[in-house]
Amino acid sequence: MRAFLAIGLSLAVRVAALAHAQEFPLPPPGESVIGQISVTEVRQGESLLDIARAFDLGHDQILSANPHLNRWVPPVGARVVIPARYILPKTPWQGIVLNRAELRLYYFPPGTGVVLTYPVSIGDIGWETPQATTRVVSKKVDPAWSPPPSIRREHAQEGEELPAVIPGGAEDNPLGHYALELGIPRYLIHGTDAQRSYGIGLRVSHGCIRLYPEDIEELFPLVAPGTVVRIIDTPTKVGWGNDTLYMSVHRPFEPDERLALPEPNFDGMVRLVQMALRPSTILDERRLLAVFERGDWVATVIGRDG
Repeated sequence: MRAFLAIGLSLAVRVAALAHAQEFPLPPPGESVIGQISVTEVRQGESLLDIARAFDLGHDQILSANPHLNRWVPPVGARVVIPARYILPKTPWQGIVLNRAELRLYYFPPGTGVVLTYPVSIGDIGWETPQATTRVVSKKVDPAWSPPPSIRREHAQEGEELPAVIPGGAEDNPLGHYALELGIPRYLIHGTDAQRSYGIGLRVSHGCIRLYPEDIEELFPLVAPGTVVRIIDTPTKVGWGNDTLYMSVHRPFEPDERLALPEPNFDGMVRLVQMALRPSTILDERRLLAVFERGDWVATVIGRDG
């Protein structure tokens, strides 16, 4: 399923305009929605993954929002939804919050009143990134990678012999140029090399958390050792923005992942909506059910404060 990641692609005409973090002011008390939905058009030579990177979106995020388009050769001029409206996770807005279900990291720089958000890759099925509360314990520039025996055996079974060490700074080093070491042994938040950059927004790592090279370059100097890191798994989020109630449901995009991972829970979704209701909320139950059924990662209006 992941063989396409080895295919080298060009970022085409958007390469000079690679987006870094999506930065938003924190919403006012009682609200949790940031960003907005927009639309762009496919340019000559672009894939959907080129567009995802240019707008700092992840692989599954852009495909889920645009399931009618071919990921590799979408028609030139086709309209592409950029689903850059997010409901902040229902957890303390401090330090780093990683929501596994939406393959997205949120960073709340202390004292700034803003949030930065980045798409990430996390552990593949069988190598899941653990849910935990931990901290950044150290920062490394050009970290060397010493693949553990289990990973070397896995690659050997596929006919690839990994070296005992890939030097820091090497072009094929999967850790990229920057890494934040977590308090969970052997787990990092790190960049990646050019080939693996097309896997950002997938469950494809051996447990570590990968960012686009340009994103980790931006995040790395901002995060101090000791920063708290909360890794959560919240597939359904509900929140208010400007007296409008939104919901996003993050169902895995790939069919085999849908079979292997828990489905978003309907009863849990109902409880979340009930908890969010205000006395004068006008709820569109038909739209709510449609949003849940689609599970397309897009934060969509399901009600308003009447």
